[in-house]
Amino acid sequence: MEALRLLRLAIDYIEDHLTTKIEIDEIAKVALLSRYHFQRMFHALTGFTVTEYIRNRRLTLAAEELAGTDSKVIDVALKYGYESPEAFAKAFQRLHGVTPSNAKKTNVKLKAFSKITFQIQIKGESEMNYRIVEEPASIVVGKHVLIKEDPYKEIPEFAEVIWTDGTHDRINEAIGNPPGTLLYGYHYDFDEEGRRSYLMGAALPEGSQVPTGLTVLTIPAQTYAVFEGTDKMTDDVVISTGIHNVWRRIYSEWFPTVNFEQAEGPCIEKYYWVDDEKIDSVCEVWIPIRRKA
Repeated sequence: MEALRLLRLAIDYIEDHLTTKIEIDEIAKVALLSRYHFQRMFHALTGFTVTEYIRNRRLTLAAEELAGTDSKVIDVALKYGYESPEAFAKAFQRLHGVTPSNAKKTNVKLKAFSKITFQIQIKGESEMNYRIVEEPASIVVGKHVLIKEDPYKEIPEFAEVIWTDGTHDRINEAIGNPPGTLLYGYHYDFDEEGRRSYLMGAALPEGSQVPTGLTVLTIPAQTYAVFEGTDKMTDDVVISTGIHNVWRRIYSEWFPTVNFEQAEGPCIEKYYWVDDEKIDSVCEVWIPIRRKA
């Protein structure tokens, strides 16, 4: 339960500093985690980035202060870290749907973004099988897309497009794989707003030329924790049915109970056919890790 207690302390730290400058490094220290791991874990558990959570909490408290009072908009804006009324008004309207000035009127609907309470299921609903793997550096080629909001929606849509338009097999042909070979998915370049790059591809054989029109990604030598999930085929397209649950359990059950944290570097989803009929596949989630300091 220590991990759960530390995450709650991190939330309390955020709440205590909503009217002052907050550094993510300092929040992560409260949780005894690296900045990188804390951000990935927070996003996986809550669905919000740390910066998004802080922004929404500040705007919630700002709305409470403005609602039906004579508080000045500029004073509330400065209190919650906005350098100008214009920047505050833009962010406020994006969340609440009304301007700060209108929020001062009565009978105006506002949104309340509550303080998060972590309730991690430390005891898993079933055992989690994993292995630790040392992987050498490699060069990967494939098709890239920017995931802006929901990876569990955007990635299957992207995979269907490149499967049906022939890009999937063009990548296989370029790297010497048989047609229909399942490509891997690489998550990388996570930013503080929750976006990340995603590439579907595979390792480029040593000595091969980089195919024209494909994205190149260099994967450093890493230590990985590897977890197994399952997937199904629907209309000849791989649909990730179990992968969402695998990712959830890694952050809610596995990380809080081990002495590892996520290291910087691409996370990988490796897909393999179970049989020659290419009906069922297995998916492995590879997360780069290191021992906690």
